Amino acid sequence: MEEKNEISFLKKIKISIFGLENYEKLAIQTIGSVIGYIAKLMLIFVLILSIALTYKFSETIGNVKGYIESEISQINFENGTLTVTGKNETTDAIIAADEENLEHKIIIDTNEITEEQINNYRNEIQGYNTGIIILKDGAIINESGLSLSIPFSSIADRYNIVKLDKQNILDMLSGNNASMLYAGFFVIMYIYLFIIYFSTVLVDALLYSLIGYIAGMFSRLRLKYSAIYKISIHALTLPIILNLIYMLINIFTGFTIKYFDIMYLAITCIYIITAILMIKADMIKKQLELSRIISEQEKIKQEMERQEQEKREQEERERVRKEDEKKRQAEKKKEKEKKEKQEKKKSDKNDAPQPEANVVTRS
Repeated sequence: MEEKNEISFLKKIKISIFGLENYEKLAIQTIGSVIGYIAKLMLIFVLILSIALTYKFSETIGNVKGYIESEISQINFENGTLTVTGKNETTDAIIAADEENLEHKIIIDTNEITEEQINNYRNEIQGYNTGIIILKDGAIINESGLSLSIPFSSIADRYNIVKLDKQNILDMLSGNNASMLYAGFFVIMYIYLFIIYFSTVLVDALLYSLIGYIAGMFSRLRLKYSAIYKISIHALTLPIILNLIYMLINIFTGFTIKYFDIMYLAITCIYIITAILMIKADMIKKQLELSRIISEQEKIKQEMERQEQEKREQEERERVRKEDEKKRQAEKKKEKEKKEKQEKKKSDKNDAPQPEANVVTRS
């Protein structure tokens, strides 16, 4: 039976991380409540991540602005198409990279290029904290492993941009225009990341719940698949928080953990399996407690039956005693009456007149 009393969001987080022994309470929550929980968690996760990415994006835009001012001769944007000319007045690909710290890499190529060349550019910016590819019809932004494609046509349509030059673009990257750009980037990243991460977590929970179902079979614990799925979602809480911390560290320092994905998987599986085993142990404990209660109840029942039997025997003895007493009283009364009759008969005989004797007197 589903639990009607909802557990607060913060308490669910606490139980999910520190309260493995209470996972049974989470397993009986409604599926809507569990989905709502993970949605709230991902909203917070994506909010923090989007703020960090927007901050790094602002730094990157600052670098791009400086690079445009110093290294770009001409920029022309018209009818959704961008043309960039380097300071040497060529349209060859322009590449700027921080090879020492791998902080950023910017590739500008507004020529007609193939899809293969675009994929090569994508591979080149891998490994950098921030990678930007600017093409004639759009930009590809790779921020800490997250890739986002922005077509220029959508920007032009949204902001009614028909034509831009170098100075216009520099103006767009400055002041209030820059703030609007950052705000737009934040909103796009927030929506995009929430859709990606929320759907990924739900799918991951399905896969992890299969592991939990197998663990339940081996432990001979019969749980509904829906209950194991709910357990899996809550078991992802700590890995999600650790993943957020890791991503923030990676964004701001570039520090990477080679096998973090394996650690993410391992922590989740440990939580799921441990929760199932603790539920199993709790059920065994409850069964033993129930057996003890039944045993005590049986003893009490037997004792009550014994007392009832003794009471019946005592009542039977009392009844027999009373009957014997009545018989004795009746016999005594009868004996007394008989004796009284005999005494009365004897008395009546003694009281009867004696016959007079005939006396002859001789003279």
